Amino acid sequence: MSFKGWHVLGGGFVNAMLLAGASIYSFGLFVEPLETEFGLTREQSYLGIIVFYLSMAFWAVTVGKLLSKVSARKFSYLGALAFALGFALISLSQSAKFDLLVTFILIGFGFTAAGPFMANALATNWFSRMRGRALGIAAIATSAGGFVMVPLFAYLMDMFGWRSATLYMGIGAGVLALLCTHFLVVSKPEDIGQTPDGEATSIAEATETAPAPHIFRNKNFWLIGLACGLLFGSDQALLTSIIPYGQEQGFSRRQAAFIMSVITISAIAGKLVIGALAEKYDKRALFALVCLSNIAFLFTVLATPSYGMLLFLGGIVGMAIGGIYPVWTSITADVFGREHFAPAIGAMNLITVSFILIALIITGYTHKITGDYSLAFKIFIPQVVLAMIIMYFVKTKPAPSSPPNSSLPKE
Repeated sequence: MSFKGWHVLGGGFVNAMLLAGASIYSFGLFVEPLETEFGLTREQSYLGIIVFYLSMAFWAVTVGKLLSKVSARKFSYLGALAFALGFALISLSQSAKFDLLVTFILIGFGFTAAGPFMANALATNWFSRMRGRALGIAAIATSAGGFVMVPLFAYLMDMFGWRSATLYMGIGAGVLALLCTHFLVVSKPEDIGQTPDGEATSIAEATETAPAPHIFRNKNFWLIGLACGLLFGSDQALLTSIIPYGQEQGFSRRQAAFIMSVITISAIAGKLVIGALAEKYDKRALFALVCLSNIAFLFTVLATPSYGMLLFLGGIVGMAIGGIYPVWTSITADVFGREHFAPAIGAMNLITVSFILIALIITGYTHKITGDYSLAFKIFIPQVVLAMIIMYFVKTKPAPSSPPNSSLPKE
């Protein structure tokens, strides 16, 4: 039987693309219609994305813990159904508070159980020697979702109104995710008599030893979570602010939006390139490179650059923003192994999401009191430096090497 890992990764990729694109990337499409429908202020409408982030953190911890008892395949089935049901209920809702409840319980669970979180878990289960590139491919799914699903959702809203569009999108994404799960998703290679990377003997099983099960007592858990949380906070604040920042610098809406497009496209490349490099080089060094790129961009925006310079460095920081995801997931997989990856990465969401929310609050508040983003960007520079220092103290295992008689190349 040929190695099924790439098919499984493809199924996880499509599921993550559908669910991320229809939810977190499409949030902006709901702002205006919900404000009109329920009489919300802009601040109130943004509670939706805050609740979604909180839901992601809660369900990542819960699903991560249960993955040792409930298979990834069953979770994907449940997630696809919950996601479709959640969208259907929102399309019928007459209350903004009810929408928040549905978002937290159903859509947040569906997004986690069948979306990007599960795609990363599947990539970790099925790959060891090629884990870096597999996680890089899995990370692209969310960017692909923004590229594919947002324009489609916007078209459906223009054609049928936001309620019908939400119903059609939820059912469509849910059904496609169910089909991908049924035909492509297999929880672990051992379930069908295979091994990670499709090798005759599992190098991963011979070299990966399970750590102590007390994740919260593991120093590496806190170091990785804090380092990535600090960097994610700066990244998310930059992504949220770059368009209004560009407009405040005198660029047109279209020019400012193009900066975001450059960052998004380069982020896709970063996920692939840095994911592949993570198989050969020290992931702490790659994390430092990502941090330095972020710092360079922060200094650039503080210096009021030309449009051309902003585009050029936007491409570089986009690579870094994309590359952090395969670095985060692969270093966590190295430290905790396949069996403990999902609980560890799930629990880390409590840390990373907290830092993202704090960074967004800081950005909004400092802009309110100063009238621009300079103070926030100045705060994020030492924050990213601290992230780089913290990651240096993570203790990683040496990369698996091939046995003498193996035909695999040496790492």
